[in-house]
Amino acid sequence: MTVGGLEEFKLASIYVLHTCFPGGSTKRGTCFSIAQDLLLTANHVVEGASTINVYLTSDSFAQNQNVVAENIYHNEKLDIAVLKLPDGTTSSHLDLYETRVNLDSDVKSCGYPVEKEHYPAPLKVKVTNNFEHITTREYSFEVSQSDTVSKYSGMSGSPVMHNERCIGILLVQQSSNTLYAVSVKDCLRDASLKKVIEASGVGIAVQEGISYKAPDYPTSPFKYCINCDAEAPNIRGIEIGFTLKQWNLSDFTERVYDWIVDYCLTHKQQANFTGGSRSLFKFARSQYPINDLSAFGDLCLHIAIRESYSTIPVMNKVFDVNNKTFSCTHAVLNFDSIELWIGASAVTTCIEDAISSAIESINYVTNIKSLKSRLFTLTSEIDDSWPHKDKLQRLADSSREINERFDKIIIPIFIMHDSDLITNYDSTNFMALFYERISECRELLKSGVNDSQIELIDLRVFYFPVSDINEVNAALLKELNS
Repeated sequence: MTVGGLEEFKLASIYVLHTCFPGGSTKRGTCFSIAQDLLLTANHVVEGASTINVYLTSDSFAQNQNVVAENIYHNEKLDIAVLKLPDGTTSSHLDLYETRVNLDSDVKSCGYPVEKEHYPAPLKVKVTNNFEHITTREYSFEVSQSDTVSKYSGMSGSPVMHNERCIGILLVQQSSNTLYAVSVKDCLRDASLKKVIEASGVGIAVQEGISYKAPDYPTSPFKYCINCDAEAPNIRGIEIGFTLKQWNLSDFTERVYDWIVDYCLTHKQQANFTGGSRSLFKFARSQYPINDLSAFGDLCLHIAIRESYSTIPVMNKVFDVNNKTFSCTHAVLNFDSIELWIGASAVTTCIEDAISSAIESINYVTNIKSLKSRLFTLTSEIDDSWPHKDKLQRLADSSREINERFDKIIIPIFIMHDSDLITNYDSTNFMALFYERISECRELLKSGVNDSQIELIDLRVFYFPVSDINEVNAALLKELNS
């Protein structure tokens, strides 16, 4: 998505980069200032260059009025470089923001792709993947692409921003739908780079709770094979795979088994338990409502948001004062805000009933009276055993107005139903058919959720077609009792 106004993109701090190499070859990129006359860019644009030319505006590029920069530091592994301009060249800069970058966060970027000649391309995009948990990662995160830029050559070195601060550097385009970036947080782990930056008086804001790490969780039973953000709401398609055309149900139930403690017992219950690990599992299993099919959907929702969004689970499924149920309640520390995640799951035999059930849950969650009831119940769960208790206590602070206790409501939805996509598995056309089912799911959701609700909440939808709901649930219960 591209926007009209450029003020929010700090265009005065972002410049065209043109490098020349021995032999006559050239490269185009983007760079941006982080302090007086100090720039950041992608190392692969400037590495080995004989001349590094910086054009401070589009007009400067058109008129061939450049300033020569010096490469004063680089890190090949991170693919970043620090450039120095002559004293007094720049008058604007971007502060750096050392922060975690969460999946589906709204971010923006601005750079100078070659296809736009010398004109800037301001973009509003979303984080589509995060590699923080992967020790061998080459990049920090991915962002979505714009529908107005097809080839991103020339945008390497552009800042990725949250509000008006830089949270990362755009590095490379992969295939037709992925842009990779390195985060400021990862950059500042380079002690030498940090020394160069601090010596120049670069402004660095640090996220409150930067050391936040969600509680550990077991191995995933899911494969997130589709992340469809063609339209709102975004929908992640889930599968568990096939072996010799047989659906991997046994592998699935074995891995879900390992999640029972994480789902059935709150952090408070686990912290206060005095027995061994086997006793802990037996206690957790005794809390699992085996006669409630919807609990299976809530369990899957719990798994999906824990591993996809690094959430902190606060409460599992409870009945409120109206004898209505909420699925799990989680919290996320995102940038400097607190997000309250109130889940809704739907487990039925057909997609229409599943969507109808999900919409009913959305309507109930967004009702002010029911939200107050949920927050009242939540106050008893956050105690001194909680990680980041000082941050989460805000959710339970009854002295605050309801809208002051969190910054955003997220409603994650888990939709599971019987589907011929699984029973009539077609290996050749599976993904294409899966996309068709996701499009159908989105249209049904859009027809039942009004525009005012979409503005108030942020839906995160997980779609998991299965062979037979009752068969899958029976297989899980058998595994739990083995």
